[in-house]
Amino acid sequence: MTGGSDPRTERLRDPRGIHSEAWKRTLAEMETIATERRADGWETLTVMAAHTDTVSRDMNDHDEFGLFHIVPDEQGAAFAETFDEEAFTEYLVYGTEIEAYMYAVTEFLDPGGERSILLASRYDMGRAAGMVASAEEAGVLYSHVRTVDGTTLGTFAHEEYEPLITKPSA
Repeated sequence: MTGGSDPRTERLRDPRGIHSEAWKRTLAEMETIATERRADGWETLTVMAAHTDTVSRDMNDHDEFGLFHIVPDEQGAAFAETFDEEAFTEYLVYGTEIEAYMYAVTEFLDPGGERSILLASRYDMGRAAGMVASAEEAGVLYSHVRTVDGTTLGTFAHEEYEPLITKPSA
């Protein structure tokens, strides 16, 4: 192996604690948003993705692509019980990009039922070119919420997906 370090490996190691702090801020922001929604009378659920992958069509033997959020079983059960693709028709994204990683809270909204699901995630935009190309080709980006064993708990289609792949303004 030659001298020098791989920038991606250094980002993963997080020697300066930048990513740890960004994740803590993301989780705190999720809780703040949930508290505000509850104060307005909304039913809210907070979910933390244990891992999020950026998946393109050419990475699979099927056509699924987008953000694949893996959630712990306990949170997955609550998500599956709450999420309804017909009712949750809107979304907001809060977050920032740090060293090619997107730290985001995606809020899935059921305006009629005054329900909100907040999903905190972190994903590597430095490895997302294929996913972005798939989204541009299809005109939509999907968020898939799954359990560790691959069970799909829900899928949301983002027709306006730019906030998920660039620096959100919110």
